Amino acid sequence: MLQTKSAYKGSSVLILACIWAVTQLFGIFSPPLLDDVDGIHMEAAREMAVRHDYVTLYVDGIRYLDKPPLPYWLGAFSIGIFGQHDWAVRLTLALAVLVLVLYLYWFISRQFGERAGLYSACALATAIGPYIFTRFFIPDIIVGLWMTIAADLILLMISRAEQEGRATLFQAGSFACVTAAAVLTKGLIGIVFPVGLLLAFLLFTGRLRLFYRLRVLFGSLVFFVVASPWHVLAAMRNPAEGASRGWFWFYFINEQVNRYLNTRIPRDYDKVPLLTFCVLLIVWILPWGLFLVGTAREWLAGRDLPRKRGGAKLLLCLWALMIVGFFSFSTRQEYYTLPAVPALAALVGAYLAEEESQLLKLPRWAMACSAVLLGLGTLLAALCLYLAAVAHTPAPGAELYQELKRHPEDYALSFGHLFDLTVTAFGFFRLPLLGMAVSIFFATGLSFLLRLRKQYYWSNLALAFGMCAVLTSVHFGLAVFYPILGSEPLARLLEKRLSPSDLVVLDGEYSNGSSINFYTRQPVYMLNGRVNNLWYGSLFSDAPHRFEDNASFERLWSGPNRVFFITHDEDRTRLWKETHRSYLLGSSSGKFILSNEPDR
Repeated sequence: MLQTKSAYKGSSVLILACIWAVTQLFGIFSPPLLDDVDGIHMEAAREMAVRHDYVTLYVDGIRYLDKPPLPYWLGAFSIGIFGQHDWAVRLTLALAVLVLVLYLYWFISRQFGERAGLYSACALATAIGPYIFTRFFIPDIIVGLWMTIAADLILLMISRAEQEGRATLFQAGSFACVTAAAVLTKGLIGIVFPVGLLLAFLLFTGRLRLFYRLRVLFGSLVFFVVASPWHVLAAMRNPAEGASRGWFWFYFINEQVNRYLNTRIPRDYDKVPLLTFCVLLIVWILPWGLFLVGTAREWLAGRDLPRKRGGAKLLLCLWALMIVGFFSFSTRQEYYTLPAVPALAALVGAYLAEEESQLLKLPRWAMACSAVLLGLGTLLAALCLYLAAVAHTPAPGAELYQELKRHPEDYALSFGHLFDLTVTAFGFFRLPLLGMAVSIFFATGLSFLLRLRKQYYWSNLALAFGMCAVLTSVHFGLAVFYPILGSEPLARLLEKRLSPSDLVVLDGEYSNGSSINFYTRQPVYMLNGRVNNLWYGSLFSDAPHRFEDNASFERLWSGPNRVFFITHDEDRTRLWKETHRSYLLGSSSGKFILSNEPDR
């Protein structure tokens, strides 16, 4: 019996590994880096590896004090092993997803059974949110990993405290290390989320008296031993000087407190409306999130209150609600709820496992959720087919950017560029749209038919593997859209021409072409771009000269050095060529490279 059980778990791990390989591993090699946050964070990891400075982050040679170091340590470590490649840094996020998926499987299997663990991990691995927000280098999925481990440890510590009188030193120390890792990944919310979840769970289950049996003093000591060194060194190496107030003010007060209060300087972000923010949490767990309706209905029927099974379901609910509630009073970006997705995936997995075991009081609700999913999948497939049919085939040599309507007022949002799409532009996406239509229809349709036949295991796997095909179509769509979002083609043009004495100047702020810095591995200068990401670091006395105004740029252009000027403005390009001695060396999707010397 033990051998059968072990082999069965082995097959589940193999299934999850295959899903991870399709959705994560194969995607680290393309498309190239996106400009803005992706390029900025990647460059910070690259410069950490080159400088061997693991305390202060640098971007373009300028101090970048916005973020905690753990994701960049991982990226720099991977670069040290594999070289200065974009996929080397992306690999760290992909491996974080793998660990998260396998840990969630292990955690939920112990709480609700092996099938629940498998379905939970499948839901997490193939949901929209975790996939989309690992296409660029942000640490929120890593926070989801720390929260999953913390939730597991909370249940273990409380169970031990009730049975033996106190949690073990190992449990308390592990919880402290996970909390410290979360702080080093995302800042102060690394304390708020795990500790807040622990306190909320104790309060709602009437076990607040157990708090001091969890070896709080020992855990606090371990936390400070792990978390303090970097913070102390960062403050010592980046003191206040001149116009700069130092690392402490910018990182703690401005980046943590003021960001929460929506008073951060500079305000280079937008705020998602609260209702949209809450709805997006369900969107990020789609298609599996529809089964949360059945989960909620089961609870209302009184059959499966969250307090049952040792309170694990209550813990999962509090986990998701706490994260949404925390950001309800703060600034909000679309991806801030990502650390709550594992909790929702776990609730879905437990519900699907109980459906399979025929433990549901209202089994028709699961079938109804599957039917609604089929209906939505059919509508989405029809929409994709319609767009693929009505969109015109692009003319030979046409580029996507020419068919877009620019909405720069929306670009502070993560998906702001989606508002640029027009019906005509969808002609460039015909193959991804057809792939999406076929895969989403068969994923939802086959899953529904198998559920009708009560083949629940195969129904859920059909949905999971069907979503692998859907996400693959999304990946190809992103590759089509890439030239709008990144500057790698321009960087490759520059690589063939750059010499150490040449200067690369971006028109505007650094985020307009941050990927160029990563691929050319040379400094970039900015024309009237002393704003946002690199503004504060430029206030330090050792900051290299990277910013030009109109007068200094005119002198550079007429000077002895070759200058490459990269601009997104077609009118500016035309005017510059008319008023200055300049040569157009290349272009890509509305981005142009001008030089003060002819091509050699």
